[in-house]
Amino acid sequence: MSTDWSSSWYASSWYASSFRKLFFDFHSSEHAVGLASAFDADRWADRLVEANASAVSVFTKCGFGWSFYRKGGIRYVHPHLPEGMDMLEAQIASCHARDVKTIGYYHTFNSEPMARDFPAWRCLDVNGAPRDTMMCLQSPLFEGWMIPHVEEIVANYDVDAMFFDGCYAHSVCYCSACQRRFQAEMGEAALPTGPDDPAWPAFVQWSLADFKRLREMVCAAIHSHRPDLPVSFNWTYTMRMPEVVPPHIGTLMLDTMPNDQCFEDSYQARHWATIGRPFDIMNSAFLQWWGDWCCKPAVALKHEVATAIANGGLTWIGFQMTHTFDVDPAIMSVLGQTLAFVKKREPLLVGAKPKAAVAILNSTDTYFTGKQRLFIDEVPMRGAHKVFMESSLPHHFVDEERLIAGLKDYPVVVLSDQRRLSGDLVTALDAYVRGGGGLLVTGATGTLDSDFQPTGSFALADLLGVEPVGEYPGTHCYLSVTDPSIAEASLPMPHMMEAPAQLVRVTAPDVEVLADLVAAFVRADGMPLLRWSPPAEKTGHPAITFRRVGEGAAAYLASDIFRAYQVKNVWPLKNIVAALVRKLARELPVSICAPAWLEVALAEQGARTIVHLVNHHGNRSVDNNYLCVETSLPVRDIVVTIPRATKPVSVTLEPCGKEPKWDWDGARLTVCVPSVSIHTAIAIA
Repeated sequence: MSTDWSSSWYASSWYASSFRKLFFDFHSSEHAVGLASAFDADRWADRLVEANASAVSVFTKCGFGWSFYRKGGIRYVHPHLPEGMDMLEAQIASCHARDVKTIGYYHTFNSEPMARDFPAWRCLDVNGAPRDTMMCLQSPLFEGWMIPHVEEIVANYDVDAMFFDGCYAHSVCYCSACQRRFQAEMGEAALPTGPDDPAWPAFVQWSLADFKRLREMVCAAIHSHRPDLPVSFNWTYTMRMPEVVPPHIGTLMLDTMPNDQCFEDSYQARHWATIGRPFDIMNSAFLQWWGDWCCKPAVALKHEVATAIANGGLTWIGFQMTHTFDVDPAIMSVLGQTLAFVKKREPLLVGAKPKAAVAILNSTDTYFTGKQRLFIDEVPMRGAHKVFMESSLPHHFVDEERLIAGLKDYPVVVLSDQRRLSGDLVTALDAYVRGGGGLLVTGATGTLDSDFQPTGSFALADLLGVEPVGEYPGTHCYLSVTDPSIAEASLPMPHMMEAPAQLVRVTAPDVEVLADLVAAFVRADGMPLLRWSPPAEKTGHPAITFRRVGEGAAAYLASDIFRAYQVKNVWPLKNIVAALVRKLARELPVSICAPAWLEVALAEQGARTIVHLVNHHGNRSVDNNYLCVETSLPVRDIVVTIPRATKPVSVTLEPCGKEPKWDWDGARLTVCVPSVSIHTAIAIA
């Protein structure tokens, strides 16, 4: 029996409407005595219902390598699990009796018992020493033990989904199995000792491909027993791993980094919003990171989940159980309040399809450009998200495949220092611009060939009307705006860009120069004046160019400006980019006027248009020690303008259902929103 992995299957699966999930770590060392002494499956399921949860994690293998079930013979049963207790079976039965779905959690790499029983399968460092109790998935462990173990779980227990933690390429293991396989499959004499080793590029290619194979094998094993069971892998296919998602991956998820989960949740959701799979953005209730036993206030969690659901995601909030199988009632109350916030908004979310004004290419080739790595350099993408989010411009991050397929859906496309472009994409972008699209290109985009070697030219030169003649030699330079159309809300002075920059020359007579590239001062000894230098003379090269091509337009920014904004937060750069996007677009699907920036996300829900307004503002920690909102600071007096050819039947603010002040002039709808505390949506029918 096989599953039809079509968009209709993903949309109709139970997972697609499971907006309220809770995750509880139950990693339990063999030294954790008193294990499960507070376990009561029925009472636990009741508490989940009280907390408004529609699904919950159940542990099949923890981070210490132990399982908490009895059926089968492959698992290692925790030595302190009470005699006769099958925690997995009891949780599933009690949850299902209350219509709560269960998601089996499986930790893939660490194991106390396996490290003792199978030392040849341990993960080794460059010196041949074991990495604690980490096991190597690229060794015979995977097919000889893990695959049968996974099959044992799904064949014996009625979990509703499976979630695997850690099944992605992340480091070099120097065990004998990895060395033999790498040599045989890649023809290399030895595994690389680090990123500067000549064998490193081959290792990156091999390891990424091998983990794709491992994930496919896990899915095949599960679906041979349970064809319709959704499967997800933590942190795969994310912004740091921009790979095309294969059909057998039923859901996507990651537990976002804790430094600022409002930003992180939004950033990752913008990447998955158009893939057509259910996806979970897991924020955590911890103040810092997993297992700190502290708890954020409910208002902080509401701000975080709002960024996920506004961008088409599901919520899955994480916390940690004690070894006795208990969670403090105060924490359960905070989780329940947050899920109640989501529940009120579910009518806005079911069946909604996100849309945006800007598509930003996050290429699947970025592993292999510049300094090759297993996780790509995300700084430019984070900078792009920061620019567009703070400019209230809805945007999505897309790979090459989705960009080509969906070009018509975006008024503007951004290529942020995307070094290698396929011939198909270049052709598609040429037709897109000439047909009326807006294209913004930055840095060294399109300067590598199919073998990732420099070409000395731009693949998009015919559109841009500029060619590279060299690289700016310093660590920072300046942008000096000369055209008033992009000078809005910035200061009349040169603006620092701490990022690589290209020196280009204009090759077409219809190219407009909107800003000059200005050099930074250099002392007689070749050093900057201080850590940075002030602006000096003009370089004689443009910083921003603009060109009308057919019905559309193309602009070029000589610096990796999104990297510059992320590392230095030079606020005028954001406003210059936003003004340039508005100049490129024939028409944007939404415009916002507000006294402080709001994240804006758009969706179509049948005949309704939904405009999500998300407030990231609050009194956060001033020392950046993990940002946590304690009190929402409302944004007031917002005016939203939406192009619309027909007069709306209704305009309401949700979830309260009140009608705001609005006006339709025959071409545009203007809506006045009095205030946004955390999240408010405009529903237009």
